[in-house]
Amino acid sequence: MHPVLEVLLARRARGDRPGDRGDPHRVVLAVEGGGSRATLSAGMAAELAAQGFGHAFDAVYGASAGAINGAWFVAGAADDGAAAWSRPGVMRRVTGVARFLVGRPLVDMAWVVDHLYERVVPLDWDAVRGAPTELHPMATDADTGASVDLRPLVHDTPTLKAALRASTHLPILGGPPVELAGRRYLDAALAETLPYRTPLGDGASHVLLLRTRRADDPARPPWRSGDLLARMLLTRTAPGAAAAWRTRHARQLADDADLAGPVAARVQTIRPPAGSRDVGQLETDPGALDDAVATGRAAVRAWCAHG
Repeated sequence: MHPVLEVLLARRARGDRPGDRGDPHRVVLAVEGGGSRATLSAGMAAELAAQGFGHAFDAVYGASAGAINGAWFVAGAADDGAAAWSRPGVMRRVTGVARFLVGRPLVDMAWVVDHLYERVVPLDWDAVRGAPTELHPMATDADTGASVDLRPLVHDTPTLKAALRASTHLPILGGPPVELAGRRYLDAALAETLPYRTPLGDGASHVLLLRTRRADDPARPPWRSGDLLARMLLTRTAPGAAAAWRTRHARQLADDADLAGPVAARVQTIRPPAGSRDVGQLETDPGALDDAVATGRAAVRAWCAHG
């Protein structure tokens, strides 16, 4: 049995709660995003809660839409968060080429946090901020390209919303960077696609990493013309993010090598099964998104059964 699952099973059996642990470990849930692909990690997070692991983690680190899934998880409402992804009409409102053509963001995360999670599928913001399990939204500093943990900048509901917008804010396609505490931020995945290095650096002893990309669908370098355009635009608007963009694929390959070797005993990964249905980053079909949530849930059940 992997050490991460072993520790989590022991905590579940004891009925541990944050702040009252029967072990000295710091156990972190790390959640990958990937646009609409984050429906997979939403299903995983919801199933972890259903399997009794809702209080087994000391902190949740989320990158991009993984930060949103993490917010629902620490609030104790992961089922509601997963269901929101496939609610009819939601993703067509979040993303749309027609808006981009008239100068509006292709992906509108402001609408998600300010409307969807307020009026349609309400998220209890106070429960997120007051949760005993810490939420750490990750983002990329637009001017330095560094991976940044935004938790120290969250003091109230407006700054929590801004942190989630920053973590999910696609460069160029989402509009200007999100400002928070005098700095500008963009999507976390530019600097730290898989948010496990920061928690390890912060002292995590065990990390469960929820990945949204299958093992048989490895990250690929961007197509050349799109890569050149992104570099040009980012260099003008977010020079640090441009540097992060240039090295992103190499870092993704380094993550895979790291997870297969040096940190394998401390970081356990749950991934969608090989051959499962592809989910595009801008997928809007409710049926496909609902299937992705179910796939994520099934992956966690398999992990529980086989370790």
